Amino acid sequence: MLNKLANKKLIMIISLIAAIAFLGLIYLEWGRGGVTATGEIASVNGHSIYLQDLRELYEQLKEYNKDKMTKENASQIDRQIMEEALRRVMQKYLILQQAAKARITVSDEEILKSVVAMKMFQTEDGKFNPYLYQQLPNAVKTKLENEKREEITSQLFQIRLYDAVKTSDLDIRTYYQEKYTQCKVRFILVRINEESGKAGLDTLLQANTERAKAEKVIDTFLQAVKKGVDFNAAANALGLSVFTTDYFQFFGPIKKPGSQERFNDIEFQDVYVQAFRLNPFQSSEKISLNHAFVALQPVSRVNPDWNKFFKELPTLKNEYDARLRQYALQDWYMNIIQKSKIVNNLAKLYTKQ
Repeated sequence: MLNKLANKKLIMIISLIAAIAFLGLIYLEWGRGGVTATGEIASVNGHSIYLQDLRELYEQLKEYNKDKMTKENASQIDRQIMEEALRRVMQKYLILQQAAKARITVSDEEILKSVVAMKMFQTEDGKFNPYLYQQLPNAVKTKLENEKREEITSQLFQIRLYDAVKTSDLDIRTYYQEKYTQCKVRFILVRINEESGKAGLDTLLQANTERAKAEKVIDTFLQAVKKGVDFNAAANALGLSVFTTDYFQFFGPIKKPGSQERFNDIEFQDVYVQAFRLNPFQSSEKISLNHAFVALQPVSRVNPDWNKFFKELPTLKNEYDARLRQYALQDWYMNIIQKSKIVNNLAKLYTKQ
């Protein structure tokens, strides 16, 4: 039994070795497009980032987005995936650099605990099998341990970042009110037509043109509403549909019009905020989303039962802290990137030869 298990584990280990070895070759394939011979595409405060640094993450993101790719938009989405992979890798190195400045270190004992916890080095009963780990070539073990050190360092830095997040009693009361207030809202959604059937620079230019068209429509609508034209009448004059939500909750799962897909909380923060901060029949400003523009108007509101506030206070604090932590890293990244020396040569990947 142990021999069979060892053989299975060795196959996994061999696959790991092959994957790591392949990283050194991947830039040769990606380098056809104007990238430098070394495969260096960016740097963060002097730390070079190479194509092979993006390979695993790029493949994961590509697999996740495969259903969105068509012959017409494959080139555009592929570039977006590469840009996102690079953004995440740049963020990783910024975190590691700031962790070093904060003197966050990881001991060899912590690295060992992390390796021992890896399933590929465990027996069926969950015990660490040192034989399986020792079969790895020294170069592979060193790389694996370095990756574990970076992973734990990043986690410790983010924990310190999250621990710095503070909430007040007023924050919690506001969160409770917005969470349990029921609000009926009507809104229009002006979609941006991004299906151009073109590739490369033509696609980007077409997308900008379509966005400008959609923005002109929403601006015209809002101008009419500000002049006193009824919300529905202004929409009808432009051939726009008015959607109504009978039960609209802040942070709640709201369905997109004509779809079972639910709005993404982060992208739609402005939608939620304006819906609950505006008075009934007061129109919002233009809300810009990734693929559409939105304007809304609350119609009615039912306030929450404040008698339940103190009973739910512990749960509310945990929920609110968790949501704040979602934005803590994002806010930190946007702030630190402004103070950092960033070189990004990703565009060379797409330079025609």
